[in-house]
Amino acid sequence: MKYFYRLLISLSGCLIFLLLHSGLGLLPSLAAEKVTVRYGLFEQSIPVADIRNYAENQKASADLQSFLDYLSAKEKQKFQNALQVKMSLDIVALDKLINTGMGKQILSFASQAIARRDQASIQALRSAIIIGAKSPEGLGLVSFLAAYPSNQLVVDVSKISKLVGMANSSSGSADAPPKDNVSSSSLGKIALQYQILAAQDKQFSGCLFGDSISAGLGNTLGNNTFNFALNGLSTISLLEQLKSLIPTKVTCEKAIIAVGGNDAWYGISDELFSKNLQEAIALVRTMGNKEIFLIPAFYSTVAASSDPTISAPNSRVEQINALINKVAEIEKVPVAAGVAPLYENNVLKENLTSDGDHLNAEGLKIYRQALLQILEK
Repeated sequence: MKYFYRLLISLSGCLIFLLLHSGLGLLPSLAAEKVTVRYGLFEQSIPVADIRNYAENQKASADLQSFLDYLSAKEKQKFQNALQVKMSLDIVALDKLINTGMGKQILSFASQAIARRDQASIQALRSAIIIGAKSPEGLGLVSFLAAYPSNQLVVDVSKISKLVGMANSSSGSADAPPKDNVSSSSLGKIALQYQILAAQDKQFSGCLFGDSISAGLGNTLGNNTFNFALNGLSTISLLEQLKSLIPTKVTCEKAIIAVGGNDAWYGISDELFSKNLQEAIALVRTMGNKEIFLIPAFYSTVAASSDPTISAPNSRVEQINALINKVAEIEKVPVAAGVAPLYENNVLKENLTSDGDHLNAEGLKIYRQALLQILEK
């Protein structure tokens, strides 16, 4: 049943980038009442109302509990976190995005996992994404399901593995060390393309550049701010991102750069990290910037730090943070100290993470508050 968990994680990751053309003709305005998971001859349904109730109250119905019983405590927390993904999206930018070849290709690919008798999977996805994104809570898995134009959404799990691979843009394994492939992964490309379209000629009071931990904040830093964080980002892809954004003439009065954890994980050398970070600061300064702040690289738990498929050793993160301090001194930019409550002796607190590496809701509250203290000065 871990397929079900992976499916929801994957869909919630994919859907935040797929708000489609609002002028298209939509299917009848129905709403999915249940999600049916199909794998070979196996098939089981869960009411959407049960999923929503679990997202809001952490109370599982008997149907949903039958799936949750197959998950570990950490996996259940990840599932709960996925249900909290709610994105406020730039309609105009995503309207343009979906007309690119890349946007159409990903939507077509995703539709292959949706089983429908009328062969209208793409049109149904469009309808659900549009209506879900227009909901007061923004686009998330629950709002998508509630807007799906059929009384049930049938997902063929045997076709979902490629989607999971798309969502995991920088995963490591025992055989293949992790690397920065943000610019080459499908979701990385479409996320950057969305940012380029959304940032065109915009003036922001605050901009956040970071990796998946920063991306977990979504658009919660206040009006006239933009979260440019990308999953898997290191200083290598940060430079590529900034070089792509500068031609849009976007301006950021205050900029926060929160990188380093993935550089440690990817094995980037001290010299290259320092060089890249200094170059990134120089590029940000060309974006109408008045102030730049650096965030120390994030530590993980002891267990995660010992697992090379999850994160870098905390000892390496500590070395990266020493380099950040040196670059900050050279470039005369401050290093924010507001994230210190996340750690104890340079180790991420167990109660602030769901997987040992990323922040849970409580951890994100601490991180968000630290950023707001910077942006609201």
